[in-house]
Amino acid sequence: MQKILVTTDYSSNSKAAIRFAIQFAAKLKCELIFYHVYEGFNDDNWNELEGNEIDGSNLEDRVEKLNKYVASIYKSNKMRPGKYNCIVESGFDIVGMIQEYAKRKSCDYICISTRGGGIINKLIGTTTSALLKDSSTEVIVVPKNYRIKPIKDIWYASDMSALKSELSSVQKIAKPFKAEVHVYHYDYMIELHEVITKLNKIASKHIAKDIFFHFKKMQIDKTISQHLQRDMIKNKPSLVVLFTRQNRNWFDRIFNRNNSKEVTFDTKTPLLILRKK
Repeated sequence: MQKILVTTDYSSNSKAAIRFAIQFAAKLKCELIFYHVYEGFNDDNWNELEGNEIDGSNLEDRVEKLNKYVASIYKSNKMRPGKYNCIVESGFDIVGMIQEYAKRKSCDYICISTRGGGIINKLIGTTTSALLKDSSTEVIVVPKNYRIKPIKDIWYASDMSALKSELSSVQKIAKPFKAEVHVYHYDYMIELHEVITKLNKIASKHIAKDIFFHFKKMQIDKTISQHLQRDMIKNKPSLVVLFTRQNRNWFDRIFNRNNSKEVTFDTKTPLLILRKK
């Protein structure tokens, strides 16, 4: 069974990640781990409960609080709880702790919500951006205002370099939802006959009743994120999947700045960031 680590700080924003995760897990049959880190010392030489009584609440109380919090979200969204666990830890390196716990428990995904105001240019230095750049675990980024709705169409933004393997991964995610897969590719030279012919030839090997290809002209004065955002706002997909290399800066690769113009990526669509093999 796959595992999703869902982070929360009890904020209204973090509820979005929980909403998406419980919906996602219900279809993919994933185990959920709801994870909260509070600032404090964690000395293994202390008694577990006494060592966590920094602000008057012991570890047992904190776990109970998290359980009640999660249960209330299930109830308010009329979702039946599946297999899940609530974990509370203390420390100061929140990003490091999230990554370490996800790795230690062999989690398949880390699900985290944004703070809003633009997923990219408002996240520099935040927990979410650090995870996107450094985590070896796949990351699901959920916009703060997300509400549960049917997942009907999944977009896969592709550079066409590893289409077969990446598309296969996206199809595995789409299948339980019976969702369509839309492959989006942006190219500066799309109007050239040899370019579009080559792309159509590649696509013809993968087109199916639930797989569609969209080849778009890329404007030289706009970034990939701006093109993708425009189409997402217009068509409102349920989920967007992006692939990136671990050894390359995520912002430089997918959301690079162009002519010093700040990139914004403000959307109501969850993003699933997968690593290129």
